[in-house]
Amino acid sequence: MKQNLPLNQAILTVEQLDKEYPFVDLLLDAGFKHVFGRQKNKDILIAFLNQIIPDRTIVDLTYNQNEQIPDNIESKASRFDLYCTTDDGSRIIVELQRKEQHDYIHRSLYYSSLPIAEQVRIGNETYMFSHIYIVNILNFTLKETAHREQVLSAFRYKEIEDNTLLTDRITHIFVELPKFKKKLEEIDKENVQDIFYFCLRNLKDLKTIPDSLDTEIAQRIFTASAVAAMTTQEKMYYIDNMNTERDIRNQIQFAADKGREEGLKKGLEEGKKEGREEGLKRGREEERKLMASKLKAMGVGIDVIIESSGLTREEVEKL
Repeated sequence: MKQNLPLNQAILTVEQLDKEYPFVDLLLDAGFKHVFGRQKNKDILIAFLNQIIPDRTIVDLTYNQNEQIPDNIESKASRFDLYCTTDDGSRIIVELQRKEQHDYIHRSLYYSSLPIAEQVRIGNETYMFSHIYIVNILNFTLKETAHREQVLSAFRYKEIEDNTLLTDRITHIFVELPKFKKKLEEIDKENVQDIFYFCLRNLKDLKTIPDSLDTEIAQRIFTASAVAAMTTQEKMYYIDNMNTERDIRNQIQFAADKGREEGLKKGLEEGKKEGREEGLKRGREEERKLMASKLKAMGVGIDVIIESSGLTREEVEKL
């Protein structure tokens, strides 16, 4: 795999970034964390979470260490995009997933177990733990929720037949951005949820701040996302992340193209092989029919013709 380019050897220059990209791509890891993962911008994250988390109003939150080290050295360490504790002790994990992957639901389930273990491990002698929210921001649609038109889905553990809630302590939230299809002119600026969805999907393509989005939270997002306000080091880190993403896309495209080429080559080879086999098969059939025709013309009994040629009685009678 190609190594990431050093920060001082990025393909895109800082000058080009300033000129071509007024706002960061919020679906790029570096862009998302630049806006949502910084202490000075936590009001933006709080506003977003209060729009999508049910039954709870967050007043304040603290950013936690985002890497979870398991007790068992053989277990896998996990690094979250964002991991926060709210003013009431609730844990919130925010994961941004740009590309579809297998078993994503199971990944979300696994992540929910880590803050449970963390809370029990630190001295809680009972199995009571604070509320846990796993927020998954997805740039693809889950097959499990493909039947739903809503961008936002929230799941808890319930009884299968009568829908009785087992516990409200664990909530899995999925924001499927491809389901949000509103254009700028369709956005109601009083709908904060739509503003966040629109910015997550489209901010990177904007050249200027839209006049129609003049609300306080929209202006906060634009200000925090402005490339011009980034330091040179922040810009270089962002550029490196863009190049890494470009490399990954190119590798995926190359693998897809290579797979198609190999598949086509294999298909042609199999086709030729099947063609040869089909030709031989037809040749043998014609040979048997010709032999049977000659035997029939000579007055040989039909049973003998069937035994000699391998044809069926019906086939011989049609000759």
